[in-house]
Amino acid sequence: MKIIYLSLLFLLFGNGVSAQNQNEFLAGQLAFENQKWVEAQVLFDQWIQSHPTDQEALWLRGLAYENQGNLDRALSDFNALLTLNPLHAEALFERGRVRYLLKHYQEAITDFENFIKTPSGETTRILYKISPGDNAISGITTVQTASKEQAYYHLGLCSIELEEYDFALLYLEEAIQLNAKIADFHAEKGRALARLGDNIPAIEAYEIALQLDPDHLPAKQGIALVKTGGDEVLQEQLDQVIADSAANSQTYKQRGFYRMNHDDFNGAIADFTAAIALDAEDSESFFYRGKTHYRLKNWKLAESDYSEAINLEPENPDYYLARGQSRYVSQNLDASVADFTVLVSLDPEFASGFYHRGIALQRLGKIQEACSDLLKAINLGMEEAKVAWEKVCK
Repeated sequence: MKIIYLSLLFLLFGNGVSAQNQNEFLAGQLAFENQKWVEAQVLFDQWIQSHPTDQEALWLRGLAYENQGNLDRALSDFNALLTLNPLHAEALFERGRVRYLLKHYQEAITDFENFIKTPSGETTRILYKISPGDNAISGITTVQTASKEQAYYHLGLCSIELEEYDFALLYLEEAIQLNAKIADFHAEKGRALARLGDNIPAIEAYEIALQLDPDHLPAKQGIALVKTGGDEVLQEQLDQVIADSAANSQTYKQRGFYRMNHDDFNGAIADFTAAIALDAEDSESFFYRGKTHYRLKNWKLAESDYSEAINLEPENPDYYLARGQSRYVSQNLDASVADFTVLVSLDPEFASGFYHRGIALQRLGKIQEACSDLLKAINLGMEEAKVAWEKVCK
């Protein structure tokens, strides 16, 4: 993509630059536009030797160094440019990106915050994508004009690296408010939520990212980790925090989720119980402990925990589905139908709700009603409902 600077001719000719020097600068710009980073950098080296305060040349050479992966030299050029012009908005944004890649997170935060404070319309130059080199993290940016939503996104990335996940969520929400169609924003929100142990919202954020970009690798990796409780490195970190007596309810809940998904059911129950003792208002801890009891076939204990979760969050359809399933397997069919009825009233597009209510109605001998529900589940795209409908209704 070409970068066009409308002020270029004025800067060159208005300052009485010689034709030879003009050609030298323009050659550097042409090499840059064709993404010949080394050639552009060498030409700007020559130009800057005789024009050390040329802001445009410092800007372009800094980007050329950055695209070569020479982050220290890029940082030096952006520092020099911002010394000449502290209000250079694009340089603030780009220096923030370089500092992020160099793991200077607090300094990067300062740059992005200052960028956000710049007057609207001051950011007009096009930036090139610089990958952080970690496929578990969303892209730094695409080829685009620097924008406030990108600054908020980068603030979120910095906060995640500093383990300030609540701040990360605030920044990422700002980015999403400004532009909800960027998959990276939702994927990083999912990562922050997962680090806090808020697994259901994390999965929802990852799913939004995948709706926007079905091939989004960090979202795929993130949702897989959440659904399996995280990796061994995460468990080791949680173990250490708990051993240091620095754990809160989220720490126990997150480790419990990991243990539950790795079949350590007794350990999971112990962790969820510890989480509840520290925060009895967190519905997820009851929900996950209920799921663990369910896997151990402790139906009544599972139902009790699901009921506690529903009392805390009465409009969560997942909780009614879980309690309805627990009641179904314990032969409390009328109560299970009641739960599935609440579920489909909360979410009329929840195919699994109609399917499970249909199965429960069939067990109660209410075949006509059962077939109606199974047909609704089929129409909502649930393949499993077709098999049940053929057995019960056809």
